[in-house]
Amino acid sequence: MAALSDVEDAGTPSAGQQKNASSVSKFDEKHVAFVKFSEKHRKLLNAFIRQNPGLLEKSFSLMLKVPRFVDFDNKRAHFRSKIKHQQHDHHHSPLRISVRRAYILEDSYNQLRLRSTQDLKGRLTVHFQGEEGIDAGGLTREWYQLLSRVIFDKGALLFTTVGNESTFQPNPNSVYQTEHLSYFKFVGRVVGKALFDGQLLDVHFTRSFYKHILGAKVTYHDIEAIDPDYFKNLKWMLENDISDVLDLTFSIDADEEKLILYERTQVTDYELIPGGRNIKVTEENKHQYVDLIAEHRLTTAIRPQINAFWKDSMN
Repeated sequence: MAALSDVEDAGTPSAGQQKNASSVSKFDEKHVAFVKFSEKHRKLLNAFIRQNPGLLEKSFSLMLKVPRFVDFDNKRAHFRSKIKHQQHDHHHSPLRISVRRAYILEDSYNQLRLRSTQDLKGRLTVHFQGEEGIDAGGLTREWYQLLSRVIFDKGALLFTTVGNESTFQPNPNSVYQTEHLSYFKFVGRVVGKALFDGQLLDVHFTRSFYKHILGAKVTYHDIEAIDPDYFKNLKWMLENDISDVLDLTFSIDADEEKLILYERTQVTDYELIPGGRNIKVTEENKHQYVDLIAEHRLTTAIRPQINAFWKDSMN
């Protein structure tokens, strides 16, 4: 009987457990109510935040858990506020570099790539060799502009333009650039430093690359910005019955793989899953096929570059 009583006690929630469950339930109810309220009064709440940005740290803090309710300018102001607090709370030694205009990428790379994270948080001052002048901010802005142009120039082989030729993502063929992954780490540092300093870089990344930076999952919808026609084909496949219509397997032939890997000359067939060239795409597995295609086109082909960039930009 004692054993039976113990079992019954073990299966019955204690008063403390019931109290905790009740507290969690009430919190969830309040959270849901706030989300509904925020969605209905989004414009008004964002107007309040513009007048008093500190609200996002206090009574409106729940809105940060649903970022779509916060307008971009308020997100940017909140981000800048966080950075300023960090700069104010911690003293960092000045970060000085001296570069030649004709070798701005090489000189900047050699002087910044081995600096510690704490060093990079210091106030940046730039000296262009062979030129007079004190950097009161103008030379630093010019350095960011000139360096970004060289980094994203096709001749550097680090990034390539896609879609409408105005957005960039890592070049799968950067392997032909000596120490290419080390350069991607450096570029990640430059982008992170620009964000920390509130400097603008004249460059736009693809939506999928922004997702990689943020750690968000890419989907086949992200292919639209890179290859609109290919996106339409995938969309049609998902929205229609493909039984006895398409003759596809879970593989990519060499000619199509060349389009994904751009300039590479030595390309072979690529299997999306082991034995993929022998597995037909059917109405039942087409969603898996599209997911794997998106993952390969947007991620697998440039995974090493993404990892190198992300590692130092996040630090």
